[in-house]
This record gives sequence, C-alpha cells and structure tokens, in this order.
Amino acid sequence: MIRPDHPYLSGVRRFLPATGGRRAARSRIVLALALAGMVAGTSAVTTSATVANAAVGATTPASEGVQPARAGVARAGAARAGAARAGAARVGAARVAALTNGATRTVEYRGLRLTVPAGWAVHDLDRDPRTCVRFDRAALYLGTPGADQRCPARAVGRTEAMLIQPIQPVRPAASAKAPARLGGGAAVRRLVPGAAAQVAAGSSADQEAHFDLTGTGLVATAAYADRPALVEAILADARYDGPKRSGGSRLSVRSGAKAGLSDPPSMPAGSTATRFRGLGFDTCAAPSATTMRAWLASSYRSVGIYIGGVNRACPDGNLSAGWVRTVAGMGWHLTPIYVGRQAPCARQGDLGPIRSTNPGQQGVDAAEDAIGDAKRFGLFPGSTIYNDMEGYDTRDAACRRIVLAFLNGWTKRLHDSGFLSGVYSSASSGIRDLSNAYVSNTFARPDVIWTARWDGRASVWGEPYVADSKWSMHQRIKQYRGPHTESWGGRRIEIDSDRVDSLQGSAKFVHEVISSGDLVTRKGPGAAYPAVGSRRSGTNVGVICQTAGSQVGATNVWDRLADGTYVSDLYVSTPNNRGYSSPIPKCRYSYMVWTDALRVRSGPGTNHPRTGQILYGGMAHVLCQTSGTKVGRSGVWDKLDNGGWISDWYTTATGRPGYTATIPRCS
Repeated sequence: MIRPDHPYLSGVRRFLPATGGRRAARSRIVLALALAGMVAGTSAVTTSATVANAAVGATTPASEGVQPARAGVARAGAARAGAARAGAARVGAARVAALTNGATRTVEYRGLRLTVPAGWAVHDLDRDPRTCVRFDRAALYLGTPGADQRCPARAVGRTEAMLIQPIQPVRPAASAKAPARLGGGAAVRRLVPGAAAQVAAGSSADQEAHFDLTGTGLVATAAYADRPALVEAILADARYDGPKRSGGSRLSVRSGAKAGLSDPPSMPAGSTATRFRGLGFDTCAAPSATTMRAWLASSYRSVGIYIGGVNRACPDGNLSAGWVRTVAGMGWHLTPIYVGRQAPCARQGDLGPIRSTNPGQQGVDAAEDAIGDAKRFGLFPGSTIYNDMEGYDTRDAACRRIVLAFLNGWTKRLHDSGFLSGVYSSASSGIRDLSNAYVSNTFARPDVIWTARWDGRASVWGEPYVADSKWSMHQRIKQYRGPHTESWGGRRIEIDSDRVDSLQGSAKFVHEVISSGDLVTRKGPGAAYPAVGSRRSGTNVGVICQTAGSQVGATNVWDRLADGTYVSDLYVSTPNNRGYSSPIPKCRYSYMVWTDALRVRSGPGTNHPRTGQILYGGMAHVLCQTSGTKVGRSGVWDKLDNGGWISDWYTTATGRPGYTATIPRCS
C-alpha cells in the first residue's frame, strides 16, 4: 500500500546537483581538491520528474559536482581506465529536438522509453484515470483512459500528441482494433519499438494512427496535425527494455520460473527481513558501544556498518558479533555496507576496479565474501547487504555495462543464500543506471537502493534520476548530507546523514528461557505445529523476530529462533510478557511483485474491498500466508505487515503456486 507521504509529481522537477560520498574521515587536502572539482566539473545529465509509472527527464546539459574522495575507500593501486568517451546522441532524439527546435525529455512507462519534446505535458492515467485525453494539446498520456473523464464541454483543434496504454485482451477470432475508448474500428498496425513508421500511411482522414508495439503489451495512438514527422521520430527513437509481453495478457510466470524483474531470494530457516523507517547515519569505523548508547539522545536510530570489501579502508575495529548484538539490543538498526570492486571509470582514481573480463563472476565473488562477513558479524539471512559503488562516468557505455554485470552477479548470489541485495551509489551514476535497467528480463534488480545526493533534503522521494514508482515499498535510503560532525550525549562523531525507509540487517536478540521445565520448540508459531526439539530452562536462546500464533496463557506472540524453530514468548525473558517486545522486529518475508499494479485488499480474496496497491517491482513484506480466492494458479494469499492482503501468485515467493515453506501460516 502506498503510504500517505509517498508523493507523485505532475511536472518536471528542477535539477539539483546529484553527487555524494559516504566516508567521514578524509584529509582536508583531498576534500579541497574534490570541492574544486565540484566547481569546475560538468557533464551531460538528465533532469527528471515522476508520474506514477513514468520517469521524465530533460536532456539539457547542466553542471554536476564531482564526488569527493572518501576515507572509507582504500587505495588499490590498480590501473585506471582512460579518458571517458563522450556518448553520441541518438539519431531519433536529435530528430525530435530538431523538429521542435528545442530540448527533449525522456519518459519511461512499463519498460518503454520515449523521447518527446520538453514542452509536452505528461499525464499519468493510471494515477488519475479521469484526466481528459485531448489531441488539441501537445501531450503524452500514459495508461488507460477512464470511463468518466473530466473533459470540457467543447474542445476543437488538433496538434501532435500521443497516448500509450496497455493492450486489452482480445478474443482469438477477433481482428486487431483500436481500443474502444479511442473510437473503435480503426485498424492497429504492428510496430517494433524503434522501427521507422509512417503514421500518415493509409486512411488519414482523422489523422490518427494506432500501433501494437510488438512484445511490449502496449498500444500507441499517435495524433498529428501538420507535423506527422514529429510523432514518427518519437516512435523511431522508442526503446523497450522490459520482459516480453503479448497482446494484453499479464506477464505470465510459470511455477518455479524466474519472474523477469528479479530472481527471488531463497529464504532459509532462521531468516527474517528487518525494516526501518527514520533517520540514520554512517561513518567509516564502528563507534564504541558506549558512544552508541550516548547517541540514543539523537534522532538517529540506524547506523551504517562497513563489513568488508577490497576497497574498505577502515578495519573492523569495534565491529564484532558481540558489538552487533549489543547495539541491536539498544534499539539500533543496522545497515551493512560492503565496499567491493569499483567501476573502471570511477571518478576517484585510487580504487581497485572491476576487471573487464567476466565482471558478473566478480560480482558473485564479492557477494560470497560479503555473506561470509555478514555471518561473521552475527547478521542472518533476510538481511540486506549494500554494495558501495562509488560515482563514475556514465558517458562510458562499456563501463556502465561492466558495472551492471557486476551488480547482476552480486544480487543473484545474495539471493541464492537468502540475503537481500542493496546498492549504494551517487544519484547521477549508479542510481540512474539502475533506474534505467529497472524493468528487464535479463538483469536481476537489487531489492533496495541507497542514493547519495547531498541536497540537504531528508526525503527518499522526488529524486531526479529515479521515479517514485520504482523501489516504492520501503526500498530506499537517501544520504542527504555529507561529512559533518555531530555531538550527542557528550560523544562526537564525523558522519554522513541518511533518511532510511528500507530493509536492514537482521540480528539476534539473546534472552533466557524461563519455563518451569524444558521449553518445546516447534516447526511453526503454535501448539498445533510439530515439536522439533526443546530448550532447557535457564539457558539462553537467540530470538530473531516475533510473530502472531496460537494463544498460550496471556499472549499469542511467538518467538522465531535463529535455527528457524518457534517457542511461545510466554516462556522467554523478553521485556513484554503479553505483546511484542521492542526492539525485536516482527517476522517478515520480503518478495517482489511482478505485475503492473497489484491490488491490496482487506482480506484474503478478491471479494474483499481494495485498500491500496503495490506497483510493478515493489516489495511485498509478508507476515504469514493462508488460503483464499484462487488467482492464476494459486489459492495462497499473503498477509502484509501493513494489515493488507495480496494474492501470492503475483509475487516472487519461492513456493508459488503453493505455500512457501519458510513463511508461517496465518492463525
């Protein structure tokens, strides 16, 4: 369900410099040089705005800062790539600009990218279906027009405009026709995105042309006045990067097959996803436990910890499994950071680069090392580990491909071991490239992004390089302020400040068994589940999360232990003997949604009222599963941590079309 503070933009958001680094300790000389670079450096950027399913950007160049050197990134002594190659403008985009004698903007909808004049309005019909589709105004309309549009009593005229909407299913015997709300009987021509088209071919009395954009599941209606060449240029420049779709049916996923958006994490027993929403900070070396206790006087409650990587500069220091247990017990949430190999075109020149040969395997190797580090520090599967990818030159196409191949291997390997994938990078390099690859049937997208953009605005929404519709369900961190010193409880630390609305590391909380005899451990959260073992009274157990189960005494709370078994919280020395105990998190199992807009309902079935939606690629944070209305091939429904329900068929949960073994049944 989209939260009330989740904004959608109706126009173009002004560009703000989009760079950032994360390390605090750094020399004044290096910082001065970096700041000088920020004043002098320029590069081509893309200004963007967001409508619900569209990222909009102007291609007008603007100045951009250079990400400063950071102490947390070690010198690796590797040879640097040569000067970055300037990318040539695409012919179609240049033609659009030439025809309009002005700037252009890039729009993305369901994996389709279009270049349109910067002066065109962009309307999101999925967000507001009552918007009037009018071809007397220069505009791009995205989505299905509503049955009750707010149109004026009279409107006449014609100019160049375009409507892109999902194709409605047609009967096999039916011939392809334009959607009914576009006026019915006009024939729809097939067109591969990016191929040349003659919009005025055939009958042109109404000066409209309809195209089935092959493989996208979309139909384009192009209207024109005296410049059909403009809409032809827009169609000729179109690119589609999403999974292959056919005639209006939703993306189908066979049981056990990859969902196209991301391969799912395989959550083992003893795993849980931990979520936090609030303020956080990161610093090069883990502060002492004493300092962390003193900083409870601050508004921060999340801390970034550097767990490893070839480019990590600060060693373990205070960081240990004991430190993690101690600070987690204080109520701190943890953001594990791995500083692996960097882009060969990185802006900072002393980094160990990704080698050009088999970068995907290097991403796999980095993930395997990060998993070992996370376990060494007492972090469990279900944790999100963030790969630190410093800012780089996005004009180097070969370098971009290397980075994405590395991150693809990183994500897939983490998922294989039940960990979630996060990526930290500057807004104008890594985050922009990840956003451009968001809808793909070849790239395993990370579960969470961490955007570095030091504009002082403590919000994860409204970023110029990534639409609000992407990574929309507690899947974002923003580093909004760079190195500065703060003092809380008499302790000073040099930090970067973060706004966090994301998945974090999952730690263990140690408590004592207080039963009169041996405490039975069970396969699920309830006395009806099979017994699998026991724990002696007076011994300690490691609790990773809590969930609702059958009533035992005064409580229905059950504790999930690090081995994946459950015990009634009544017999464990957690602070609250009747309800949930902070800071122990609720048990969550997070999987992506692969349909365009999954309806969230008030109960487990399509007969229940709709309460919200999860957009394409958003994360479903599942508490438990039960049976309900059959959807697709599955009758399983998931209860979310916001109280809503969704059909499990539209998630990447590994048990589809049946139950997922590690997710408990709803009582």
